[in-house]
Amino acid sequence: MKTCPKKFLLTFFLIFSITFMTQKVLATSDLTLEWEQHWDTYGSGGTCCYGTHNFFVDDLDNDGTKELITGGFSYNVANNTRISYEAPLKIWTWDGEDLVCESAQSWNGSIRAVYASDIDNDGLTEIITAGTATNQTGRFPQINIWSYDGQNIIHKGNYNGTSAYSIYITKINQNQTPFIITAGTKTIQNKTLAQLSIFQWNENKLNLLDNKEWASIEAYAYSVYAYDLNNDGTTEIITGGYDNGLQNSTGQLRVWSWTNNQLLLQTNTQWQTIPNLYGATISGLPMGNTKVNNIKVADIDQDNTPEIITGGWTYDGTVINAQLRIWNWTGQTLFLEKSQEWISEDITEIKSISINNVDNDNQIEIVTSGLTSVYGSFNNTESTPDHAQLRIWTWNNNQLTLDLSKDWTIGDGVVAWNLATADIDNDQTVELITVGCMGESGLCDPDLRIWSINHQRNLTDNTQTIILLITTSIIISIAIIIYFKKTKPVHQQTKTH
Repeated sequence: MKTCPKKFLLTFFLIFSITFMTQKVLATSDLTLEWEQHWDTYGSGGTCCYGTHNFFVDDLDNDGTKELITGGFSYNVANNTRISYEAPLKIWTWDGEDLVCESAQSWNGSIRAVYASDIDNDGLTEIITAGTATNQTGRFPQINIWSYDGQNIIHKGNYNGTSAYSIYITKINQNQTPFIITAGTKTIQNKTLAQLSIFQWNENKLNLLDNKEWASIEAYAYSVYAYDLNNDGTTEIITGGYDNGLQNSTGQLRVWSWTNNQLLLQTNTQWQTIPNLYGATISGLPMGNTKVNNIKVADIDQDNTPEIITGGWTYDGTVINAQLRIWNWTGQTLFLEKSQEWISEDITEIKSISINNVDNDNQIEIVTSGLTSVYGSFNNTESTPDHAQLRIWTWNNNQLTLDLSKDWTIGDGVVAWNLATADIDNDQTVELITVGCMGESGLCDPDLRIWSINHQRNLTDNTQTIILLITTSIIISIAIIIYFKKTKPVHQQTKTH
């Protein structure tokens, strides 16, 4: 007797659909803490890896393994008094079991931003740091160039006088010599201006090619990136920060071009949630209205159009919301595709962004790190301590979806200032690394953490959905049985003559 193909296909489709849906429901993910690293000053002094660009991951010595670069500032304490203030440049490696500091360099000063790239086309990667240096004349902004041979950090040169919070290195207009681009500030007659600067490294010297300053009242440029935003073969430069002063700050996003050896502003966009207001920090000082802390650019939905992703915060008149925005640039104007705000405590803020496929699903994710805290927590030891926050998002079909979220605290509170995502132990799995600043007994520590995504089965959290699936399966099965009975084949009798 022949089997009915339609019945077979229908049954197979039913079983496959139910199994697939059940698997999707049961599959959940969580973040697993692989490692927690304190600094050598832990308990006797302090180190803080502040800023939102003070951490970088790259293969510095061409050995096939990615190194971790950290900056910040360190101090030691004696008799409740700080006796030192140093810039701690450190290089680390992670083999999946241990995090090892391979090399370290320090000087009197601080590091606000780090980056690594081949800046002179010699096949070797240089490290670029931006921060401050201190000598007998005082403290001043300084950019330093370093190399790393696998054992030692070697100083190659510096440039004094440019204050930078962010560094990016790229080639523009097919130029074969990379440009070093920095975003920061410049103070003129007690007025703080945002500043964009562009350099080239030539014959062991960092040469300033151009810089631009701007401010309506007071402005900061916290982040810089470079990308061909409209697929015309020319690289644009993007800066993010704020303008109009703390008491009415506007989030600011600017697109620049490098034309005829000078920086030209192409477009400027500013925004607020509710104007003419400002929120307060955890200590009660003015925090501002809206700010951009970090920007990244990538084609995150693989539609051949790059997206600009900004992370920061905005004040709604009551609380300070984290703000994640996705933009396109048409070649003339910036178009906002999505603005996502959320609040966990009184203050929730994105500090850093990383773009990567972090869970091997062929989908690029947006990963954000930052903090959430309550008003007055700095002055009230009994209040909720600051919590670090790590979130993973996907952007697809103009929909922003939160895939995973993790909050944690340690000591007197912690902030995940910096973030990177990379396979740092060559296990074919992307790790998420956060580093920032935690407080404990009045001292600081970066509290570097290495996370991995743990895929697991979760029965309890999806009980109602599972019951619904089972009920639906039973109903569909009964319907198929009835269908089979009604369509029972009729056997023809053979005629005899």
